[in-house]
Amino acid sequence: MTAPVRPYAGWKDLRRYLAPVEGPAGEPGGAGTGEGEPFTLLLTHHAGGSAAAFAPLLRHLPAGWRLLAVDLPGRLMALGEGGCRTTAEAVEWLAPLTRRVLDAPRAGSYGVFGHSMGALIAYELARELSRDGDPPVWVGLSGAPAPGHRPERAQRHLWTRERLTAFLRELGGTPEEVLAVPDLVGPMVEALRGDLSIVDTYEEHPGPPLGVPLSLFTGADDPVAHPGLAAPWAGHTTGPTARHSWPGGHFYLFEHAAEVSARIAHDVADALKPGADR
Repeated sequence: MTAPVRPYAGWKDLRRYLAPVEGPAGEPGGAGTGEGEPFTLLLTHHAGGSAAAFAPLLRHLPAGWRLLAVDLPGRLMALGEGGCRTTAEAVEWLAPLTRRVLDAPRAGSYGVFGHSMGALIAYELARELSRDGDPPVWVGLSGAPAPGHRPERAQRHLWTRERLTAFLRELGGTPEEVLAVPDLVGPMVEALRGDLSIVDTYEEHPGPPLGVPLSLFTGADDPVAHPGLAAPWAGHTTGPTARHSWPGGHFYLFEHAAEVSARIAHDVADALKPGADR
């Protein structure tokens, strides 16, 4: 009988029950499934979230894609490791792991999709890998205002535990029965505190903009990142920008998983066409 894999921070394979992925020599390592040209989609989670947050998209995304979602250090699935407190720290930690998983057999071309805090990390990670000469073919940013357009500048990572718990409740996406268990909500709040430091201290890193197709995803009623706040992201790539919005708030994408996944697949397919502007 195979021993269970110990959870740890890093890239996880959504198609293999969030098994850790390290690259060509890792377990399970691996590449995409199905026929056709291989493609890897990297998914970066929201503040207080984890790799598992993207599970609702799994059955709607193309079967042939390799789907890797990250668990940043310092959360329920990756306790015992120091958390990241800035996008610079997150990218410094994540970039070498990403280079390894992209070296896997049949990793193929790749794209990056991030939601909320994950969008900031996705954008800066894509720029870092582009500077290395290995840009993604496509980047998707969801639920994040463009740099300099965050509607309020509160330093939420300095809030009390009680106020952060209330903030979790306001955001939605966390079952009330989970919030009622102190042993669960404590680690969640501390992970959220570190993640909010990433968001609240974010300033765009120095260097050139992206040079690849960019897709913007928003909830029409999201007070944090409605379409108007996300639109200026278009000025942060020299490639084309597509804009998509659905009814709902900050976690609209999990309420419209099929439609959002279909749009991701469509935009990636456009970016992969011969002669695409990238």
